[in-house]
Amino acid sequence: MLVRRTFSRLLFAAFFVVTFAVVVPTVTFAQGTGAAEGLQAVGEAGGIAGGTTDLYTIVGRIINIVLGLLGTVLLVIMLYSGYEWMTSGGDPGKVDTAKTRIRNAVIGLIIIISSFAIVNFILSALISATGGGGGAGGRGPGGPGGFGFPGASGSLGGGIVESHVPNRDATDVPRNTAIVITFKEPIKISSFIRDYNDNGTPADLTDDTTSSTTTGINNDNVKVYVSGARDGALTTAQARVRFTADRQTFVIKPVDYLGSATENTTYTVELTNDIEREDGTDAFSGAFSSGYRWQFEVSTIVDLTAPHITSVIPRDGGRFAPNIVVQINFNEAIDPTTAAGEWNGTAGFTNIRVAATPVAGGATTRPSGEFRISNQYRTVEFVTDLACGTNSCGRTVYCLPTDSSIAVEAFSPSMSDTPPQAILTSIGYDGVVDMAGNGLDGNGDGDAQGSESDSIPGDDRYGWTFGTSDAPNLTPPTLRSTNPTAGDLSSSSNIPLDQKPEALFDSLLQGSTVNSETVGIRTNEPAELADTFWWSVSQDFLTAGGTPAGVGEEPVNSNVLIGHRLYAPATSTTAVPVYQPIILSGVQNVYQNCFNPAGSVDCRADSANPNCCDGSAQSGACAAPRPLTP
Repeated sequence: MLVRRTFSRLLFAAFFVVTFAVVVPTVTFAQGTGAAEGLQAVGEAGGIAGGTTDLYTIVGRIINIVLGLLGTVLLVIMLYSGYEWMTSGGDPGKVDTAKTRIRNAVIGLIIIISSFAIVNFILSALISATGGGGGAGGRGPGGPGGFGFPGASGSLGGGIVESHVPNRDATDVPRNTAIVITFKEPIKISSFIRDYNDNGTPADLTDDTTSSTTTGINNDNVKVYVSGARDGALTTAQARVRFTADRQTFVIKPVDYLGSATENTTYTVELTNDIEREDGTDAFSGAFSSGYRWQFEVSTIVDLTAPHITSVIPRDGGRFAPNIVVQINFNEAIDPTTAAGEWNGTAGFTNIRVAATPVAGGATTRPSGEFRISNQYRTVEFVTDLACGTNSCGRTVYCLPTDSSIAVEAFSPSMSDTPPQAILTSIGYDGVVDMAGNGLDGNGDGDAQGSESDSIPGDDRYGWTFGTSDAPNLTPPTLRSTNPTAGDLSSSSNIPLDQKPEALFDSLLQGSTVNSETVGIRTNEPAELADTFWWSVSQDFLTAGGTPAGVGEEPVNSNVLIGHRLYAPATSTTAVPVYQPIILSGVQNVYQNCFNPAGSVDCRADSANPNCCDGSAQSGACAAPRPLTP
């Protein structure tokens, strides 16, 4: 009887351990960093975990140890029962008792073995779903309402992170991709590059004593690892980092390919809360002090397809107002270190060039200005530094030389021995490349041959010309429609949880002004979900027929899209969540005219009522979302 009770208790313990494997990771992750660190400390004290081992790994090791002990106990019971059977002297009662114990012990062992398999399966699924439990803290599954939203993600849009590639939860990512992060403010370079020395002058890169193209990642602050294996994050020797001149965008290039040639692999990128702004303050603070973390899935494929240009603004051969920006749109994300920078009139960024020749005659000059990358790294724009007025928002407008012929050239880089892969030199690439290091296919023939020299134009130098007038274009952009419809909280708001809000404009927009500071989503979600809600902004350039402009097609207007975390479903215990897409006057069209007075087809704002809110003009600012009763 005693053995039977002991056996029953062991089975109950095994059931409890399996239940613990399912419930505890959710509960502890919902409790935040404190629970994770507490359990991690237990693991370290028991000698089963290192200081950086993630939460799920620690839980798994504890559970497997307990199951192993239970299995050992059951094995001892089997051996004891076998001994009792052999020494029973033919007593039928003792024999039957021994047989029963052996049978029950075998059943128990089967349960234990099954428990091992179940535990490993559940933990692997949880690790894959959350990108690993370790890291910079943050709330995870089990927030209010139990929606299971991952934490350490609110800095995208709502915090200091503007954009990154690969995107959150991206799939089919090539093995040779770079990982790019753009911030809204300059970041201290040593936060990303180990031991980088800017000589105390972060804005002056000429006196830096360490080359950004030959130094390794600071993996104390920036961790790239196979999800669930945080201890295996890329080391300083395994990943190189480059950055744009404004110190806001960092490009991480692994030395070896990511993933595997035989199976897809999920990766996690973690930006810890030790990353600093250029002034030494914490980049991640307040509700976003956990840092930032996201994951993506790497395929088995190596990308060897050259990028190409889909459309340009202004169009080739036309004549336009001088306050137009030069815009180049690509079919895929472009390495920002190869497509963004400044030209001061005599030196600077040269991978893309703009030259002006007066129509009345005179020398050709290259106006100084800035090349800016935006739209999830698919749009590059050139804006001069020649101020020529202000727009209706009071911001300075910059012009190209008037009454001139403007020639634009985008260069393909020098090719390696295995084109379209380009050569990365000590000063970077000498032409435009994509995130995989493939050179620009300027002539659209499917290959990248490179641009040979200034005197001998290469096959893949993309160029076009247009003219400027002397009269500015002062027409502001206007909204044609939104989806969901502004002001409609009934039928049009009944949309899928992952649907992107859209705003269709009547004209083309300046890509660098369409970002998470001018376009976003307000919500009345509980404060504890703040670090789970993220958004990112992009735009499609559409033809007159309303389709995205392809090669050889002229774009005429822009459609703004807002990617975001899944909306929270309404429950019986919380207020109905409300989401309010917003577009601010910082949005400008390609003539640098701002979205102000804000207007749409149904709402014409004026000086007395300058704000369009939910389709109606009013004098005050638009209200934040209001809680609704369930």
